Amino acid sequence: MQNKILKIEKNIWDSFSKENRIGLYLGLSGFILFYDYLYEAYPVVEFENKLLAVIEKTNELIEEQQNSISLCSGVAGYGLTLLRLRNSSIDISEDYFVSIDAILLEDFEILCASNNFDFMHEAMGIAMYFIERYKSNKNIAITKILSIFAKNLILKINGDFKNILVKSDESRGDYYSFGLAHGVASYLNFLIYLKTHFTVLNADISKTLKVCVDFLVSYKNYDTKTKQYYANVISIETNKIIPSRLSWCQGDLGVSNALYNAGVFLDDTLLINEAISLMNHSATLSLEDSAVDDFGVCHGSAGILIQLYLASKKYKIDYSKEIDRWYEILKKQTCNFEEYLWFDNSSKQYIPETNLLVGSVGLGLTLLTIENKIDTKWLEVINLY
Repeated sequence: MQNKILKIEKNIWDSFSKENRIGLYLGLSGFILFYDYLYEAYPVVEFENKLLAVIEKTNELIEEQQNSISLCSGVAGYGLTLLRLRNSSIDISEDYFVSIDAILLEDFEILCASNNFDFMHEAMGIAMYFIERYKSNKNIAITKILSIFAKNLILKINGDFKNILVKSDESRGDYYSFGLAHGVASYLNFLIYLKTHFTVLNADISKTLKVCVDFLVSYKNYDTKTKQYYANVISIETNKIIPSRLSWCQGDLGVSNALYNAGVFLDDTLLINEAISLMNHSATLSLEDSAVDDFGVCHGSAGILIQLYLASKKYKIDYSKEIDRWYEILKKQTCNFEEYLWFDNSSKQYIPETNLLVGSVGLGLTLLTIENKIDTKWLEVINLY
């Protein structure tokens, strides 16, 4: 086994006893995902035992404390992770998943009714759990839940997409997001994933995808500072933009992925070519242009690395030089895989972090992937495929 994977695994396990968050992006469910794939790549009994230990602790925490329901930090992410376990020796009962269904359902319906569809924190992310439930057993109750949700979402996008896309906070006022974590790109990828895997969905999503694409490309505008075409967010009142980093959560890399998927689904060569052009341009950007401060998946070098790797497979374009360049950047940021520090924008400090989103769990999964030890299926949980 490569020494760097052992270093990363040690960092993750050393933090296990102190981690009491359950989230997929921000806690122990991400550890489960990592150890499940690590054991598949390297079937060492120690890794399977650690996988079981993380599942047991996460289950205990859910029983003991009040938890979020989101994909990012709550029960939906935990349930999704259990449903996607690749280790066939771990058997989770149907009754256990029925109990998770019940925990999620009421708030899921409230989020949908109030137009709160954000992928990371709201209804689309929770729907990922129910899609996985449908894939596993296709029972009538889950089919009904997803059918109602899908019809509602499609009608609302077709009717007034801006109304469900708009978000608001004190510092930004009302705004639109464009990226893969929270914005228009996230809707595109999610809709295609929903249509692909919820096989009884009769609705044609072609019009819905075109609504999202037309809205997205209407805001394409080259920014000379970031050298990207799509902003992170734009203020509705002032038209002022917050520029994007080159990253998973925002910016042209994720937009390219979403436009490419939409182009393939719609059989639209112009859209596919637009996506490829965005990716080709993104691949030329330097570390200085990127505004990247750390190694993480969310808005760091691992997120760039994994998207270039995925694009090379999807687009059939050789990005090996760019992948090598970002790999060297990642090595420097982690002091050759000895240090795992996330840059916190609010405090302007570097902080040790282990989770999937900005820490060593995401780094470990990224390295296992680009070294062909595991496949890219895990990227679906961050709306990337």
